[in-house]
Amino acid sequence: MKHTWLIDNGHGGNTVEGVYVTAPAKMHEHSPLEVFYEGVFNRQIKSLLVPMLWDAGMDVIDVCPTELDVPLSVRCNVINAYYERYTNAVLISLHSNAGGGSGFEVWTSVGQTRSDEFAEILGSELVSGFHDIPFRSDTVDGDLDKESQFTILTDTHCPAILPECLFFDNYNDYLLLSNPDFREAYAKTLFNFMKKADFFDI
Repeated sequence: MKHTWLIDNGHGGNTVEGVYVTAPAKMHEHSPLEVFYEGVFNRQIKSLLVPMLWDAGMDVIDVCPTELDVPLSVRCNVINAYYERYTNAVLISLHSNAGGGSGFEVWTSVGQTRSDEFAEILGSELVSGFHDIPFRSDTVDGDLDKESQFTILTDTHCPAILPECLFFDNYNDYLLLSNPDFREAYAKTLFNFMKKADFFDI
């Protein structure tokens, strides 16, 4: 089954004036010259991923084509409007984590839904593609995803997953996140997940 991929980049980015619109949240200063901005990173990954999908002839919609920190309620309304038009749509909301950990996570809403099937495929791709990086799973219910009542997952009507790419307040993770080769590899892994999900009838 071919899906229409709805891409959401979490949080705000940089304005034309170079101001990070989500400051002081969703950023971390490791040193004066080593500052990470999550909203900027999320957009960097989107800018790598979307052309891959275009080149492969896959259907993709950027649901937040702005540097502004669009409120979650607005994002969800936009996503739901697209889902009314494209009933094969799947949402992936791009994020990076913080809070004293390391590694990848993939989140879905609470309970067993179609989203879990997509999360399982992505989790498997991350595990196989990054052998040296921890994958933080919650296998209590038998699959790899973690579950939460994140608004972008609960207030959207289509299948939706939220991958957290490493922990930007962990210095070793930060070094990876800042590496263009890693960002390219991560975007390629997301692309491979989407190709695989398009192949399966879920």
